[in-house]
Amino acid sequence: MFRSSLFFATVVLCLFSACESNTASENEFIISGEAKGVFNGIRVYLKTSENGQKGSATDTAIVANEAFEFKGNIKGAEMRILTIDGIVGQTALVLEPEQIEVTIYKDSIYKSDVRGGNNNIIFNNYKNGYQALVEKVNSLRQAYVLSQGNADAVRKIQESNTVLRLELKNFGLNFLKQNPDSDFSLMLLDGIIGQKGFDAKMALEVFELMPQALLNKSTNTIMAQKIKAKINTALNIFEVKVGVKAPDFTAPNPEGEMITLSKILGKVTILDFWASWCRPCRIENPNFVKIYDQYHAKGLEIISVSLDRNNQKQRWVEAIEKDQLNWYNVSNLKFWQDPLAQLYNVSSIPATYILDEKGIVLATKLRGAALETKIAELFEN
Repeated sequence: MFRSSLFFATVVLCLFSACESNTASENEFIISGEAKGVFNGIRVYLKTSENGQKGSATDTAIVANEAFEFKGNIKGAEMRILTIDGIVGQTALVLEPEQIEVTIYKDSIYKSDVRGGNNNIIFNNYKNGYQALVEKVNSLRQAYVLSQGNADAVRKIQESNTVLRLELKNFGLNFLKQNPDSDFSLMLLDGIIGQKGFDAKMALEVFELMPQALLNKSTNTIMAQKIKAKINTALNIFEVKVGVKAPDFTAPNPEGEMITLSKILGKVTILDFWASWCRPCRIENPNFVKIYDQYHAKGLEIISVSLDRNNQKQRWVEAIEKDQLNWYNVSNLKFWQDPLAQLYNVSSIPATYILDEKGIVLATKLRGAALETKIAELFEN
């Protein structure tokens, strides 16, 4: 009855992904740590987080005179976890180019005090607000045990618990409505939509409150696209079809350069989802080459989005060269989990969209002679 579900723990630990800053001179961070009662020589680890769990250590410090320090450079903001040898538990912080101070409480490390940087201020506000609700849950749990045999008291506690559970469920999204404009905010929203049964309508409201400057950061664009796609899927409100504007996106090419759809649109643009392992796609590629060679000088652009896996980059690059795909090629190398595939609701490949110079979808699902005929028609008009 009184399971709090610890939404705080599951969401916060699912948040950890990167956001980018700008200039190298602004990239330095310093973490100054105080660790009272921790012996000299004990190691402190700064770790990444993978799917809400402790990941690999990115740096190690040694406690000396109950203190430790980390120094380094980082672009933007990333969630990190601090652990200490011999101490159970962990504490999370937002690592960004700031002077960050950490006071470790070795008997309850998760309550350790983190100061420094706007993202940590917002993160702390979130943690404190959620923890206050958790404490109310614990108080209700104790009251419920003590009220056994008193039906009226039990009923009132049950009613209070129902209200509190709803407040707990919606705490993150309500918090984001008041705090939509930080890197941590985007990380938190990403964590929330990863939970089953999230409120998609409220999540969309929050997403639309987030400033474009935040969403358009180069290392935020993929996360933002994934969030929007998942919300749209949950609401079942968007379909990329003829007459609508194709969703804009940014993704890396094989050299790591970020390519944005809206910035490379030609008079006509073919958006093609494919993969090096997709035989029908490879069979279709010579037709794309023929069309591109014939119409590129007249204003045709092609951008191919590969759904290859993370360990298939070389295979992807080799397929581009072998099939002579001498146009824009991008991929996040995430297979069917690619946020662009989710953004366009692509469930099978090849999948093709023909766009005009404004990004409006003119046709979909054309291949072979039908594709060639449509492109010829567009350039005749």
